Amino acid sequence: MSGEAQRIREQLQQVERDLAEITEQEAGGELDPATVERLRTRYEAERGDLLHKLSDNPPPVASPAPAERLITGRRLAGATILAVAAAGLTIGVVNATGDSQGAEGVASDVVAGGGVDLDNISNEQMEAVIAENPDIAPMRLALADRYFAEGEFGDALTHYMYVLDTLGVDDPGALANVGWMTYQSGVPDVAASFVERSLELEPDGGVGYWYLANIRFYGLDDAAGAVEPLQNLLRYDNLPEELRTAAEELLAAAEAARGAGQ
Repeated sequence: MSGEAQRIREQLQQVERDLAEITEQEAGGELDPATVERLRTRYEAERGDLLHKLSDNPPPVASPAPAERLITGRRLAGATILAVAAAGLTIGVVNATGDSQGAEGVASDVVAGGGVDLDNISNEQMEAVIAENPDIAPMRLALADRYFAEGEFGDALTHYMYVLDTLGVDDPGALANVGWMTYQSGVPDVAASFVERSLELEPDGGVGYWYLANIRFYGLDDAAGAVEPLQNLLRYDNLPEELRTAAEELLAAAEAARGAGQ
């Protein structure tokens, strides 16, 4: 890992500690609401900038041990499957048939609160709409989900962080996916906090359980902490078979590691 990447990671961890401290001071009545908002806005903007730097230049990820390689391959494939499913739910907010065509029609329909069919709208057209209407959260999330599914993490992060920080919308899917990207950037403790917040807001968020289990098991060396999210994930009847198999294997590995550590 480069010295620059390590420095960014340390700064990001400090920002997370600062945000947690603000929450504690707010709860204790130590800070007035105006100060809380000013400080939180500042630190959230700093966090978004640091995450951007990491997503553009992620540190190299060490190859897994031989016994982990099969699980790791399935882990990434399964995450993509669930991410696409989660993206579909988000896109469904605005993916109804509309009468207007083209980027201009999309803008007018979405801003007016109507449904639009995004299937035939390119990423470039959606970017044009968002440039003219920056606070159009449903379309930002839909586009971010597209970028995320395509592995374009830097572009996805731009839109997710705008919704989370600038618009102040705690969208569970955005939080989960930002958590996964943060994990891929090598900051598992911060990643876990994003995904845990996602699951607080949406306990039925299957993708969040998969992310959290992987982050805890592989990123935080917390085998015991990976067991519960995997158990929650495996309660879903409609899991893709490949993902179910990978989750069962990871659960067995987590339970074995937990038992060995007792």
